[in-house]
Amino acid sequence: MLDARKAFRSDDPLRALGIRVSVPVVDDGQRAWIAGRLLAGDAKAAILADLVRAGVPVVAARAEMEAAAEHPYVKAAAVLQARVAKRDWLLECRAKLERQGLREVPRRHALDSALFFANHYATLTPVVLTGLADDWPAMAWSLEVLAKKVGNPEVEVQMDRETDANFEMNSIAHKRRMRWLDVLALLCADPETNDFYLTANNSGVNRKALGCLWRDIGALPGYLGPGYLGPNRLGDGFFWMGPKGTVTPWHHDLTQNLLMTMEGVKRVTLVSPLETPRMQNHRHCFSRFGADAQLGGADIPRLVVDIGPGDILFIPVGWWHHVEGLSRTIGMSFTNFVWPNEFPATYSMDGPL
Repeated sequence: MLDARKAFRSDDPLRALGIRVSVPVVDDGQRAWIAGRLLAGDAKAAILADLVRAGVPVVAARAEMEAAAEHPYVKAAAVLQARVAKRDWLLECRAKLERQGLREVPRRHALDSALFFANHYATLTPVVLTGLADDWPAMAWSLEVLAKKVGNPEVEVQMDRETDANFEMNSIAHKRRMRWLDVLALLCADPETNDFYLTANNSGVNRKALGCLWRDIGALPGYLGPGYLGPNRLGDGFFWMGPKGTVTPWHHDLTQNLLMTMEGVKRVTLVSPLETPRMQNHRHCFSRFGADAQLGGADIPRLVVDIGPGDILFIPVGWWHHVEGLSRTIGMSFTNFVWPNEFPATYSMDGPL
């Protein structure tokens, strides 16, 4: 049986024999576009008009649309789409109720761990925890202290971020090795830039290179479980350090997280996972809104909270967040809770997302 794709090659032997081979006026990319428009509920007249404007003859355009509407694959996709629409409706019902009650991120001082897990962890409700780490040696971190403590090992940094609009999605390409004191020298100049940043994406190298800092991290009994440094230690943490102006673009995490600041102030903008259908999720856990904290002016409810030294922000799994350094910042994030936090185990990265 002749491969239809080969039949339309310009060097096909049939052409050499003088046999005319018709070239399709609509390619597979256009067919996928037609199917997507039909599944999105766009008016057939509008789809037809766009095809004609693209140069497709009316008769051919109408035939392709009719074929798409009756194709078993499109019908099966319509069934799946109906299921997603039902799920989105339920999310919207919950979102409407949530918007009535959650207007700001609460702050809780010295919150008992049992109340944290009951009122925040289990309900996926953000909270700023205060007064839990005031006695940690890490609260004295500064560039001068870090220079004395760490020495000058090679560390990994995210670099050249301002040259790439998708710097976070392409984080692997932005990894660079530098000497620790060279990084501190960049920060001592106190620039305002998003071009370099030590992030959780660099933890594979930096957890070992900066291992001595883990001794300055205290315990959060009842909150976090065993880490590299023993029971109730935060040894599973991720180190963050960057200048004023650093941005972590809109995304959601696959785990429950604690984000803590030792020096400086971070502004965190949050959007509930119930708003996910409106967050333009286009790849993995990222949003097309990217680094735009204002979501392009979209009417999507947001919570904004600033966290300073000693503040610990609980970011529940699935909550969209955008983080901006309002000053030079040094901080940590943690995921080793005493309650289960294995949500990535059931997450699939297969498919277009």
